[in-house]
Amino acid sequence: MAVNYEVATELVEVEEVPEKMPESLWHSDCVDELKGLLKMHLADKPEALVMRDIYLQHKGSRYAPDLSIVLHSKLSKEQIGSTYRVPEDGPPPDVVIEVAVSPKSLGEAISEKADFYAELQVKEYIVIEAFPQKPARLWFARPVLGERPSPVVEARLDTVGIVVRTEHQKIRLFDFEGNEILSPSEALERERAKRQELERKVAELERLLAQRSETQTTSK
Repeated sequence: MAVNYEVATELVEVEEVPEKMPESLWHSDCVDELKGLLKMHLADKPEALVMRDIYLQHKGSRYAPDLSIVLHSKLSKEQIGSTYRVPEDGPPPDVVIEVAVSPKSLGEAISEKADFYAELQVKEYIVIEAFPQKPARLWFARPVLGERPSPVVEARLDTVGIVVRTEHQKIRLFDFEGNEILSPSEALERERAKRQELERKVAELERLLAQRSETQTTSK
């Protein structure tokens, strides 16, 4: 007996996304560390999205910043693909962060990308100049106010309650109370160092007390 099979076909629209340039391990580590710290700081805000390398699309243009933060997203992270469209998918990012590891990427970050984020009405934009083997520097602007990125000693991100500072090649984040935002491993290491310092001081105090007691006994 002959069996007929009917094959159903369905046209699926596939979004065409430009190919992203490969990144160096240095750049990847810098961005990943920042993303982890930001997610920890915003852990009590489930509606906030911290996006890495997601294209921001607006009026036919698109760029994929290293990090972007949307504090009040209409979509969950499961609903966002490789592109976040403004305003179709939600409001513009509150914060955009670019990590520039070469003069070329720095130039793009403070010129054409800054122009796009201004058109997008991003509230706060920070460029981290993180050239290998050189001290890190910060550039900051409020694109929504028409500001252009300029060098700063520290960047205060009012939207997310964070102060960004540099220490040699290290990028450090602090809350507005002055508490540093640490990764779990770094927090554990600092706690271990504090405990060791306390044990050293206790041992030194016990040595001094024993020495004093011995001196008093001898003088008698």
